Amino acid sequence: MDDPHGTGCPCCGHASAPDGTGDAVSRRTIMTALAALPATVASPGWAQDLLDPTRLRSSRVGADALPSRSNRPPGWVGPDYASSMASAVTSAILSLVRAYGNTADQIGKLQAEEKQLTDKLNEAIRNKAAILDEYRQGLFCSGCGRTKSDIISKGEQFPHSGQSIIKPTPEQIAAKERELQQGIDRLAQQLSEAKAKLAKLSPDIDAIRSQLFEGMGLWRTATSMERGILRQEFAFDAQDYVQQRTVISRQIDTVIKEAAVAQTIPALQACITDARTWADALDKCEDRLTRDRATLNTGLTNNDNTAQRQTANVQSVANEVAAKITAFGLAGYLNILTTLMGRGTDGSSIAGAGYTFRMGKYDPAGFGEILPRVAEFISRASSLIIGTAPGYNTSASQELARLDRALGQMEPRLAAAVELRRQQEAAAALERQQEEARRQAEAQARELERQQSPLPGSGS
Repeated sequence: MDDPHGTGCPCCGHASAPDGTGDAVSRRTIMTALAALPATVASPGWAQDLLDPTRLRSSRVGADALPSRSNRPPGWVGPDYASSMASAVTSAILSLVRAYGNTADQIGKLQAEEKQLTDKLNEAIRNKAAILDEYRQGLFCSGCGRTKSDIISKGEQFPHSGQSIIKPTPEQIAAKERELQQGIDRLAQQLSEAKAKLAKLSPDIDAIRSQLFEGMGLWRTATSMERGILRQEFAFDAQDYVQQRTVISRQIDTVIKEAAVAQTIPALQACITDARTWADALDKCEDRLTRDRATLNTGLTNNDNTAQRQTANVQSVANEVAAKITAFGLAGYLNILTTLMGRGTDGSSIAGAGYTFRMGKYDPAGFGEILPRVAEFISRASSLIIGTAPGYNTSASQELARLDRALGQMEPRLAAAVELRRQQEAAAALERQQEEARRQAEAQARELERQQSPLPGSGS
């Protein structure tokens, strides 16, 4: 029967209690009634890509029910791949710096030897001319064979006591010249050998310089690639987040629409349960996005700190090695070495420098060699395109506010329906009790009437 005064329950259509107690039921009463009612709910479409369907009807929806990271492309490598390369390159650079120092030390010693031999050779050439000039004039001692200038330079008497000045024969002059030339030739040979050693070390030091330059480039590539991978993984996770939010928003819309037309206690129970389930899922979705963002920021900070430590380590060893280098002009290169390192950069793509770095080898015979490991790394780095992390157009707080408003409407309606059903059940029970009492009274009256009626044939 229609309710002419508009006091019928909007949930089940039954009339409200005449004393209005259905409107004054507290929230605690609502919760108590909900707990006591059987969980008879409808089955909406599952969000297969968001939650475990077996948990949709429970407030126990947890982080483990959110989807795994399934959107990484095949063959995807994590940031450790790049950081490991940066560490390996740093170790190789340090070995090259020490090799540079050893080679420069040898060059410094050979340069000093070359200068000393050159001076001795020039002096020997000058002495040869002077000695032969005196020798031809007979200005030498017959006893010791030394020239006049040599004897006098030592503060001695020329000729020595008991000796005489002898004028040599042409054969003696020729023999003396051969003797002096042998010393000159010996010094010239030693000088030639020192220059040959220097010439051999020159390509080594050039190869080390070239490898250090390539190493700095590969190090920058590795540190930049690590940052790029971190940002791209956050972009992947943000795409996950948008997909999850899309499912959650669609489900929230469905819950709110179903709540607006729900007319029965089971329907309202189902809507309230669904609202709480999806609110819980939304909270966990937001929590995971917050963790993902924290992971990104921590990774970028660690990348910066590691780059600074590695640069400082290279600088320290370079300064130590440079301080011991005596070779002219070679120490300065190590003093500017780490300016080539810098730090990892952020960008949409990575250039991929350091293609010919040989991970510590520098022998000139292998100049230009490309290691397969390095080639693969550069290829991966160069092909890494860093996407922009997407965002969702509606904030989680707005979605939760919509659910709160819906719950604020559903819970009083459910409470009124629960109270009305309680009153109806109480009234029905009272009516059954009254009916039973009436039947018992009628039975007793009939029994009394039977007892009072005269028995047949009694003659009364």
